[in-house]
Amino acid sequence: MKSLKFSETLTCPNGCEAFEADRWSFINVTQNPELKDAVLGGELNLFCCPQCSTFFHVDTDLIYLDEENGLLIFVFSDKNRRSRKALLEKMKKDYELLKDNLLKRLKLDVGPFCVFGLEELKDAVQKEQRRADESEAVAASAAALGLKVARLHPQWAREHDTPLYIPAETDRDAKSFAAAARKVLDGGLQSPLLEHFVRLMEKEDALAPDLL
Repeated sequence: MKSLKFSETLTCPNGCEAFEADRWSFINVTQNPELKDAVLGGELNLFCCPQCSTFFHVDTDLIYLDEENGLLIFVFSDKNRRSRKALLEKMKKDYELLKDNLLKRLKLDVGPFCVFGLEELKDAVQKEQRRADESEAVAASAAALGLKVARLHPQWAREHDTPLYIPAETDRDAKSFAAAARKVLDGGLQSPLLEHFVRLMEKEDALAPDLL
């Protein structure tokens, strides 16, 4: 699904006359990767008043979707932070609609989470970019050692703060995953995410992670 924007009447913070402009309400950065750059650069929903030339952001709700990395973020206005509980309930209902329609068509099994304001969205996207970069390093190091590479379910990886890719051997139990990951770390790779994964898998009651 392509990104969506619609026309809205905007008001400059300096009190100038209102004007019409198009703002993004749904962005799919797999279809429109330039919008991810806009988020990271602080340019998403950034407008310039035609009268006083002041730049300002429109702080309003939107949805961020990254199909490739299985990332779905509901972005709520920062001014509504105190209504977090009610908005989480709204997110759950909206997510069910997306799950039964858009996500089903895209064959995406992703869970949502929410942030407040464009700055928190930027932080979340930056964090996931760092996870993706570190995950690629883990995969490359595992392959160099002759190990198989398994892909974790993105939601599991985020909830447990681990890489998206992990070393794997024939057995797929927690201890085997821990041993394979330990080989990569002992090989010299510096990866805090993989180290955390090892600690999780080495717990006495650890279960194997969710794989794609």
